[in-house]
Amino acid sequence: MRSRLDHECVDESGSRVESSEGRNRRVMSNEDVHDHKRWYDQDPVLARALEQLRLAPDKYQAQVALNIMKILIEHEIEEVTQRPVEELDSALNVRQGDAGKPAYRRWYDLHETLRSAMQMLQDCPDDLQKHIIPSIANMIEQTLTSI
Repeated sequence: MRSRLDHECVDESGSRVESSEGRNRRVMSNEDVHDHKRWYDQDPVLARALEQLRLAPDKYQAQVALNIMKILIEHEIEEVTQRPVEELDSALNVRQGDAGKPAYRRWYDLHETLRSAMQMLQDCPDDLQKHIIPSIANMIEQTLTSI
């Protein structure tokens, strides 16, 4: 977690919000993880790790994103998984909003590297995802404890 916190406040729903480095971020409770079913909420270990990552400074998010990509690539090569080029290309495409502008709706969409890593993780086969989630969660925890 961050040690540098400028101030803390509560939003209109009563949820705690952190404000640090000029950005407001909603702090999720355990109830939030169960209420909102994002693709990564299916696995509680991954959900907790990504919540820690969401609250981390940008430079650590980018470092973790590159490490997630590295883990995925290493495991896909190890598993001899081959995907058509079209699949890989579409996995990295940004969702388009109105007037052809990218639609940044998720917390990780604002960082291209992080968005790509999350998309790669989401798109990898379920059995591979389950196999690497503990490694990813451990890597996130180790990276962020050095803050």
